Order: sequence, then structure tokens, then C-alpha cells
Amino acid sequence: MTARSLGHTASTILTLVALIALATAGTCQADDYVGFRTDGTGEYPDANPVTTWSAEENVIWATPMPDKSNSLPTIVGDRLFVCSEPATLLCLDKASGQILWEAHHTPADIAPADEVADLQEKTDEYNRLRGEIQKTGREMRQVKKQLQDDPDNARLKAKFTELREKLRQLNEQIKPYADTWYVLPPAHAYNGYSTPTPISDGSHVWAVFGNGVAAAYDLEGNRLWARFIEKPPHDYGTSNTPVLADGKLMIHINALRALDPLTGEEVWAQANAPWGWGTDWVHEIEGVPLIITTQGDIVRAEDGEIIASGLSKLRWGSMPVVEEGVVYYIESQGKDWISRAYRLPETLAEPFEPELLWEAQPKAERYYASPIVHEGLIYAVTRYNTLSCLDAATGEIVYERNLPLGKGDVFAGLVLAGGRLIVTHENGTSIVFEPGREFVEVATNRLGDMVRSTPVFDGDRMYIRGYEKMYCIGPTDG
Repeated sequence: MTARSLGHTASTILTLVALIALATAGTCQADDYVGFRTDGTGEYPDANPVTTWSAEENVIWATPMPDKSNSLPTIVGDRLFVCSEPATLLCLDKASGQILWEAHHTPADIAPADEVADLQEKTDEYNRLRGEIQKTGREMRQVKKQLQDDPDNARLKAKFTELREKLRQLNEQIKPYADTWYVLPPAHAYNGYSTPTPISDGSHVWAVFGNGVAAAYDLEGNRLWARFIEKPPHDYGTSNTPVLADGKLMIHINALRALDPLTGEEVWAQANAPWGWGTDWVHEIEGVPLIITTQGDIVRAEDGEIIASGLSKLRWGSMPVVEEGVVYYIESQGKDWISRAYRLPETLAEPFEPELLWEAQPKAERYYASPIVHEGLIYAVTRYNTLSCLDAATGEIVYERNLPLGKGDVFAGLVLAGGRLIVTHENGTSIVFEPGREFVEVATNRLGDMVRSTPVFDGDRMYIRGYEKMYCIGPTDG
């Protein structure tokens, strides 16, 4: 079973999870889940969305969001789950857009009540020291610049020495706070703390945030558990969405960790499977669930053992995609970051050695957006609007086209809905085009909101998370 078999179409998934929620409330349905790009593929063959929309046209509802987020919406029955900065999980009514409940996950929200005041006091002291460090650093740079023009100035030399000693002392004072779980780690403005997409098995919903906190709820907003896992290892933060495999919740912030979904207790941790900003893929061979990571490892979900490594690396936000037993890593940025395709073994017999089918180098830029693999073709788009169509069997570039989307970046993954492909720019501009070996544009649409989230689909409706609003796009009388 591949990620595709977790529910190839949005409508099928939603029907199944609704039945599961009714029939098995209080249990965790292992790997039957919806999450990043719904089933991971980004394909919605049963959807029938409109091809034109704007901030006014074909907007069924638009609900203001409390803050920005790159999180994708996740549809579960008649509800929709999405995140908001800095660490908020929202539940919306799918039909009306009304916010039904929200849950917050700052340290003060999840810590024992008798510890909150102390945590706040220590956090305030950390923030004060950090501000002093930044101020002292700026003063040192100014004095250093002055010394370049007047290197023999004794007053400036003494001032520089004084500032350097002050900075040393401040760094010593901040050390006891810097590595504590309750101090917010750094994160780039592109990413923030709420980029990972919520996932659900139809009875529960899980969310992970860039402050290192994970949590589980039932669909009514009752918390099952919330706990700090670990901080992201990079100043850009984290964006890797969790997955369910072998009845375990897989969280990949730094180490790859398997948790009991209903208690949050750690089952195993694999520190030798490097993290990435993209989301990992779930694939089964001989009924055994495997995690295919963005950094080229294949990890057995049962016990965390790495059974293959070194396949490829996705440096930015893209995810690996499996189609008909072949895993595709689509990226191109220098000799160490190129696109590759591997045929996966049909059995787990040792040695487990995926077969390299091809290597390719489409446009050399960052690939934030996850690709689409459809009917023998791969569609991928760079951050700066270059669309590449590759032959899935050979890696040959079928065509490349620079899309007139405007300045800025493409973060949203490609989607295929109603037989048409959609690529969305962060400025809210979307181009709808036909799949095939030639580029045929259908429409260009402008939403008028910042969009770094991939749209999802259900029937004739598209749900897209803008920075200001959550939108439901579909046919309207007006």
C-alpha cells in the first residue's frame, strides 16, 4: 500500500473517515488518515472545481484568520482543520467557514498551572537578555566600523574592548535559558511556527508546531495530550508534517520519532535519519509500512530501523513522491541536489537496494513546491515560477516554461483537480493548465491574499488558506 492507497480521492477519503469516526470512536485507525496534500499525492480526480475565481468571484465563504500560516487545510467529514501563528489549531465548519473551536500550544497553554508564572518570568528574562545581546552587537559593529577609519583611536579601542566583554557576559547569562523547552526557538518569517499541516484519522486530529510542541484532540476539541518533543535544529524552523504508519504517529523535527497516537508516549527514536523541511512519504512493501524521508532514508515504521539510505536529498520544502513502485526526488540546485528516480524492491529480502533509474537536472533553483506525478509525466515548479515537465520513465525534460506569476516565490505544491493542474504563487495568483506534453493554459486567477499553502478539494469546492482568510471557492449564483 502506498500513500496513494490511503485514499486516492478526497471524496472517498472523507466518506471513509466519517464512517470510521462513527464506528470506532475512541480508537486510533492506524494508517487511514488525511493530512499534507490530503493523501500526499495532491491529486483529486473526482473533484470538479471551478477554473476561475478572485477575491469576489466564486467565493462561497471567506473566514478571517487570527494570524497567518502556511499550514494546509485538512478536511474531515463536515469539518476543516488548519493552523495559525504562533501555535494554534483551528476547527472550522466546512459548509459555513464558522470557527467551531481553537486550541493554543504555547508553553503557558500546556504547562502545569503551578509552573506557568515561573516559565513566564524566565521567558521574560531570556527575551531581555536577547535584546541586550542584539543591542550590544549593533554597538560593537558601529565601533568596529569607526575603528577602520581611525585605527589608532584609544577611546574607540577601549569602547570596543568594553563592549566585547559585555557581550561575553551576556552570552554566559543567557546560556541557562537558551536550551530550555519553553523558550521560543528562532524561525524565519517565511516559515513561522505553524507550517506543519494537521492530520486526522477521522476520530482524532494531531498537530505539530515549530516551538517543538505536538498535541492530539478529538474532533470536538477535547485534548488527549500535549507535550514538548524537541526544538527544530535550524533557525528557519520546521515544516515537516507528521504522518501515521504502523499505528504510530511519526514526527520528524530533528530525530524521526514514533509516538503512541493516543498517549503521546515515545515508542522509538531514530537519530540517524536526518530531518528536512518537506514531509516524509508512507509506503508499504509486503504489508510492512515504511517511511521514505526527504533526505533519502527508508525507515521501517515498526521499529525505526533504517533499511536503505543515501537515495537523494530534498534541500527545501518538497516531498518525495511514490508512483507505481518508483520514488521520485525532484529538485535541482547544484551537483549534490539533483532529481532522481528509484525503483523500489518488491520484497524486503536483504539486501534491500532501490534501483537508480535516472538522474536529471531541470531548472537549477530552489524547489519549495511538491511535484505531481501523473500519467507518465512529472510536473514541478521552482520558487521563481519555472514550470518543468519531465518524462517519469526517463527523466527527460519534456518542456520548461516560465510562468507569468509575478515577483516572489512559489511555496504551494502543485495540485491536480478535475483533470487540470494548478500552481499557486505566494501573491495569490494561480494558473490553471492542462496536463500533457505541451503547456496549455486554462485560466489565471488572483485571490488578493498572501498564499503559501497548497489548496485542497472536495467535490466542486476548493479550500485555500490565505494569510488573512480561509477561502472556500466554488460555483456561486453571483
